[in-house]
Amino acid sequence: MSKRILVVDDSVTVRDMLLSFLQDSNYDVATAATGKQALDILQTERFEIIITDLEMPEMDGFGLIKAISELDWDPAVILVSSHDTRILHSAREMALAYSVNLLGALSKPIDKQELALALTEVAATRSRSRPGSETVLAESEFMRGLMSDGLAPVFQPKIDVESRKLAGAEVFARWKAPGGGLLGAGAVVRVAREKGYMDVLTYRMLELALEQQGKWKRQGQEVRLSINVASENMRKEDFADVVTQLAEQFDVQPSMVCLELAESDFTVDERIPLEVMSRLSLRGFGLALDDFGTGFASLMRLQSIPFDEMIIDREFVGRAHDDKTARIILESAIDLSHKLGLKCTCEGIEDEAHLKMAIDMGADTVQGYYIGKPMSPDEFLIWLEDYQAGTLKIQGIK
Repeated sequence: MSKRILVVDDSVTVRDMLLSFLQDSNYDVATAATGKQALDILQTERFEIIITDLEMPEMDGFGLIKAISELDWDPAVILVSSHDTRILHSAREMALAYSVNLLGALSKPIDKQELALALTEVAATRSRSRPGSETVLAESEFMRGLMSDGLAPVFQPKIDVESRKLAGAEVFARWKAPGGGLLGAGAVVRVAREKGYMDVLTYRMLELALEQQGKWKRQGQEVRLSINVASENMRKEDFADVVTQLAEQFDVQPSMVCLELAESDFTVDERIPLEVMSRLSLRGFGLALDDFGTGFASLMRLQSIPFDEMIIDREFVGRAHDDKTARIILESAIDLSHKLGLKCTCEGIEDEAHLKMAIDMGADTVQGYYIGKPMSPDEFLIWLEDYQAGTLKIQGIK
């Protein structure tokens, strides 16, 4: 069955051109001249893909983006515009902020090859969840599972660009669903934030991650782990002692543990306890500034806090290949990290082109689905053994 596409544009010429191209490509196409007309159609009909212009009478593309985000299903969206690329960039950011399933943002005149590529893209490199659609855990269920076997850490490999060897793995939270399978981190993080349990969640993730790390060590594989830490933990005076005790308990060297703190935690009024971070660094634990480029971290704080790694947000990596502004930001961030004496990790490596770009720009470490997806402990160990044996080949890494 052919996919249904709704084309929204006030230009008859553009609508006819898209209609001709898409019908030739075996799509079932409908059209609308305004955002309001499109919204009327969407009340009674469903489409897998919506292609919309930004400048239209009655309701422009920005208004339509917001309306699409409120639908009870999840169509993919392609934005088009004849305006400055900055307008497209702003629309893209708005669409992502509203958790719209964005396939692409194209400048007019529309290139057929670019449109065809956008139509075949896997939507959204960032993890998405529409408010209200994700599974929400009850507080009692969360606490019961947290203290038993509810959490299931998964591990995504990171590769050192220079040596091509495993640099380590980042740990992500998954939740064991009652009916089987795993839920994403959003389900557990939401209740943890709302009920004030982020510090408890972090402690439990640290415990499970280091326990697994100790098991791998006994199996002959030493894997450096990167573990996300909530800002709430950094406000605890005994946090450095807790991490140290866990490392000792599971026979893990501090140098094999990197604690990641998101840049978004560095707001103007945020007071990050320098004492706790300095003590962790003094004891040999790694510290990384995560998702650089998404928050408002002061460069002076980057100088004063003992980070040893900067992690570039996946959005800049994903967009840098065909977005000049994102590319400039990515290049500048990598250069900044090196000038500050920090190693630089590029997340969001989704294909060979992303990998080559990151390597050419001087990234020290790369991570993403092209390298390896987040895996269970057993899956990760199989992946690692295959990679070390050379039976697993990653094009672009020799």
